[in-house]
Parts: sequence; C-alpha cells; structure tokens
Amino acid sequence: MELIILLLVALAVLAALVVNRFIHHGNPFPFHKKTQLFTHIERSFLHLLERAVGGQYKIINRVKLADILELKDNADNKTRRAAALKLNAKYLDYVLCNTDDMSIVAVIDLVNNANKDGHKAVPDWFVSGALEASGIPYIRMKIKAGYTVADIQQGLAAKLGNIPMAAPPVVKGTVKKGPTRPVRPLTPALPTQTLKPNTTALVQIG
Repeated sequence: MELIILLLVALAVLAALVVNRFIHHGNPFPFHKKTQLFTHIERSFLHLLERAVGGQYKIINRVKLADILELKDNADNKTRRAAALKLNAKYLDYVLCNTDDMSIVAVIDLVNNANKDGHKAVPDWFVSGALEASGIPYIRMKIKAGYTVADIQQGLAAKLGNIPMAAPPVVKGTVKKGPTRPVRPLTPALPTQTLKPNTTALVQIG
C-alpha cells in the first residue's frame, strides 16, 4: 500500500513538472529600453568621425558583416555554411558609404588594447581576411583620450588618401590685429620654411 502511494506521489510530481514546462504563464517579452544606444566612447568617436568626413561619406553604425559581404557562387556547401555562420556573428563599428549610391567605401573598427573586454582588443583574422579578399579597406583605430578631427582624418588618409584635412583651430588671443595701412618692414623678410605634415597615421591596420 505504501509503495502504491509513493508511486502516485512520484507520478503527480512528474506530471506537474511536465505541465509547468509546456505551459508557461510568464511575460513573453521580458525587456526594457536601454539607457543609451552607444557607449560614451562610441558616441564621442562618431561625432568626431562625422566632422572628419564632412558630407563626403555616409556613416552607418554597427553593421553585420553579412550585410556588406556575400558568398561566391562557386563555394561548396560546407564552406558556405561555415562562412555564413561567421558572417552573421561578426559586427563592424562603422561603415563609410558613398553619399550618392551608398556603395561601401571602408570599414572602421575601434580597438582597445588596454582592456581585453573592450572593443576588439585582439585582431579578428576572419574579419580582416574577409574584407581584404573583398577589396574593402579595413581601418582599426585605437581608442584614446584627446582625439581630434585632424587625427581621425590622418588615420583615414593612410588608407583612403582623399580625406580633406581640417584647418587647424584658431586659439583666441594668438592672432594679432593688423595695422590699418601697410607698414614697410624694418628688416628684409626671411624666407619662409615649409613644414612637412606629420605622416604617422594614428591607425592600426588589422
């Protein structure tokens, strides 16, 4: 008799577990809105990047690699399946596009070597290899404090070569007001010396 009671209790518990698994009465949408779409670093860099390219390019953020690359027709099924999984799992920070037809110009990823949990601290061989094979310039820019528009333009020019450089900012109080009429110089003018721009790109190519 006791054995029968134990079996009935066990069956009841098992039935309750099965019912609880297949009948879920919780909230099907357990979500809430994020406070920010971008991190502070992403937002600050985006503002500088927009100023750096001006109206020359459109900037698309957080683009899936599968959105800009497609598989060749002659790839075998095994290769296609493996490559498709990787394409859909990889995201790019910024993509530069032509303003007229939105064709792809270049890809920009932020790099944070100081923090292994940050942006792409370790170069991704699949992303860099896929973009190189597709002929898309890939620019990896290190995250640092004090970036300027000219810094970003210099990094882009290392790969693209056609970004108009920003004029240096004018600091208040450094420009003297000229006289109201020309004044003859007291000494002959010295020949001016042309300064070569700094060609060191602030960019780490992956």
